[in-house]
This record gives sequence, C-alpha cells and structure tokens, in this order.
Amino acid sequence: MELVARESSFNASAKNPKSSARGLFQFLDSTRQTYGGSTVNWNDPYQQTLAGLRYIKDRYGTPEKALQFWDKNNWY
Repeated sequence: MELVARESSFNASAKNPKSSARGLFQFLDSTRQTYGGSTVNWNDPYQQTLAGLRYIKDRYGTPEKALQFWDKNNWY
C-alpha cells in the first residue's frame, strides 16, 4: 500500500522523532487510543494493519481517497 510506503517504508517499528507517530501507519498516541489502545499489540504488524485500515475507512472511506488527501497535504 502506497500510504504505508510513504509513512513508514513498511517498517512496523518506525518512529517519528518530532511527534508521537509510530508504526506502519504512523499513528499518533491519540489515534492509537481511538483504534484499539492497549487491546492492540502495536508491535504486531498485522494488528497495526487492521487498525490502520479501520482508520482509513472511518476517515476517508477508501485507501484511494486517503492517498489523494496525502498528496495534497503530505499527511493523512
């Protein structure tokens, strides 16, 4: 998925030194709380992906629309 490539280069352990963003989808702390909090093993790429896909569906509807937003804003 292009968004994951842009956000983390498919590195499930990626961390942004300027924010709390981390993981494949670069979820901020607040987003992680909304999409599973402590019930998700955030070290597990599969669980990160499930949460990321739910986030994209909730916020943008489709990955294509999320990518269009990213193209305009350099974040999603």
